[in-house]
Amino acid sequence: MRFHLSNSGTLSLREPMDFKRLDVLIDPQPPEAVEQAIRRIGRRESDTHIRLAPSVLRFVCAHAGEEAWETGFAQMLDYAQRHGWVDEQGHVRAHISHGDPEEVVSVDAFKTALRALPAGICAVSTGQGEGVAGMIVSSLTAVSAEPPMIGFFAHRQSSFTAPLLESGRFVANVLGEGHDAVMSQFLQAPQGLARFSDERWRHEDRQSPVLSDALASMECDVVWTQTLGTHHLVVGKVRRSHNSPSSPVVHFNAATHRIAA
Repeated sequence: MRFHLSNSGTLSLREPMDFKRLDVLIDPQPPEAVEQAIRRIGRRESDTHIRLAPSVLRFVCAHAGEEAWETGFAQMLDYAQRHGWVDEQGHVRAHISHGDPEEVVSVDAFKTALRALPAGICAVSTGQGEGVAGMIVSSLTAVSAEPPMIGFFAHRQSSFTAPLLESGRFVANVLGEGHDAVMSQFLQAPQGLARFSDERWRHEDRQSPVLSDALASMECDVVWTQTLGTHHLVVGKVRRSHNSPSSPVVHFNAATHRIAA
């Protein structure tokens, strides 16, 4: 089996049924990113080896718990133990291998392509009291209906991200015609209460702000986050939702457009 530390920030287990080898494949990426990823799965032993916790391998493997996988995994660890590859803490030794540089599209070409994708617009709010924060997103998507979950992306360096992760809750407010002022405040005002000065924002005790006339407002608890490249993927379970009649708008080619019948 092979533990893959990708340059997109993900950790995954490749070839999970191959119990005859154990190595860590590292994509080309900045040294600090490599060391941070290694600390998530174990510890570096040398330039060529890493010590992995078996519990981490089991956690990331989709086959963990299946009889065939558990049998093979136990045999692999037993073989490593007999050859002196398991330390006193139970961490198993894994060889480091390095992935080849890969070709990817340029940032400019990537952004040009995405401008061709129409998307809905949401004002996402989080926090409460003086600790409120908000951000405009066009990446909101449905994740699951049972249980009801939605997701969006927030830049790791955004002023919105830290308050969101601290709060653990957010409200996705879908914008439509008549919400130009709301959008302008979110894009231009300083982070915090200044973005919520529009009288249509409803502030309730211990709740994130809700836009009273949004096309839809979905109040969510954060149930999962994952760092992917420059952004955090944030997934929330929808606890409550409200709808208001209005006409939708979309973000397209770096501008906001109404939808014609």
